[in-house]
Amino acid sequence: MKSTTIKDIAEALGISVATVSRALTDSYEIKPQTREKVLETARKMKYKPNLLARNLKKNSNNLIGVIVPEIITSYFPELIIGIQEIFNPLGYQVLICQSGESSALERKNVEMLENQQVEGMIVSVSKESKNIDLYKRLIDEGMPIVFANRVIDELEAPKVVIDDRQWAYNATEMIIKHGYRRVAHLAGNFNLAITKQRLEGYLQALDAYKIPIDERLVMYVGIQQEQAKIGVRYLLSLKERPDAIFCVNDPIAIGAMLELKERGIRVPEDIAIVGFTESPTGKVLGLSSVAQPTFEMGRTAATMLLNRIKNPLLEVAETIVLDAKLIIRKDTLIKKKSSAFMAGDD
Repeated sequence: MKSTTIKDIAEALGISVATVSRALTDSYEIKPQTREKVLETARKMKYKPNLLARNLKKNSNNLIGVIVPEIITSYFPELIIGIQEIFNPLGYQVLICQSGESSALERKNVEMLENQQVEGMIVSVSKESKNIDLYKRLIDEGMPIVFANRVIDELEAPKVVIDDRQWAYNATEMIIKHGYRRVAHLAGNFNLAITKQRLEGYLQALDAYKIPIDERLVMYVGIQQEQAKIGVRYLLSLKERPDAIFCVNDPIAIGAMLELKERGIRVPEDIAIVGFTESPTGKVLGLSSVAQPTFEMGRTAATMLLNRIKNPLLEVAETIVLDAKLIIRKDTLIKKKSSAFMAGDD
């Protein structure tokens, strides 16, 4: 059965969503008679008790929920540290949940945080996230939620990201300008927004430099290091092998480097590699990559959430786009002498 939302109550009473929200938060702007009508209707329509309690209580519990896919790589711990830097000095307790890249566990995380009556959530969705309905219900009911890095494009909610499409374009362009013409792409999980956007950037760069798009050079492998092996083995089986590989993230790029080394393929002399994330392991291995402002992304997401907690009637679903940086290292990307597209050319 569909849960009752603030919007449902507003429609039943013929008043605005903002008026219902103000009544539920005990705003001084609402007449006592209106507040009573809203509360009575909310009870009759079985508006979720714990959310009703959250909206009615005058004193906050200072709990913030954070859901990330994993904390094995450095990326999400850095994001969390950025979040904590904003909330901890203000007396908030940050509850951290790990979805393990599972949509089902992500849903359980969200429901647990909802039951804990957190004041808001910051979420980076799992690779198989199918929880649009759950997030939409919570947002409709007034729960402040901010999405960071891995977002759901279909949801109208605050988001903090980088321009994945543009930076994938920049990375692919740099590969081309270093002289590579047969550039492959190891893409992430099909339903992730970052997979789609980075693939689009890669394809746009090829098109801009009039390099024919060969669909055989694109393979969806995933986002975890061990998944790169399948992609590399496939690319090496082609009659015309790629001379460079642009990877969806650093773990895939690192996995690709290790598999190429295992097979006696030299990087970058035989095949160049470029990743996306700028991980500590990638730095040690000399991986060329797109460096994301992970710590700042956490701080920005926390600031956005704090603003929505303090201003619950904000209706603008703002998206903040942070800058990134392309890091080129000779261990994985060198200039090819026979190119018509050398770096620095227009």
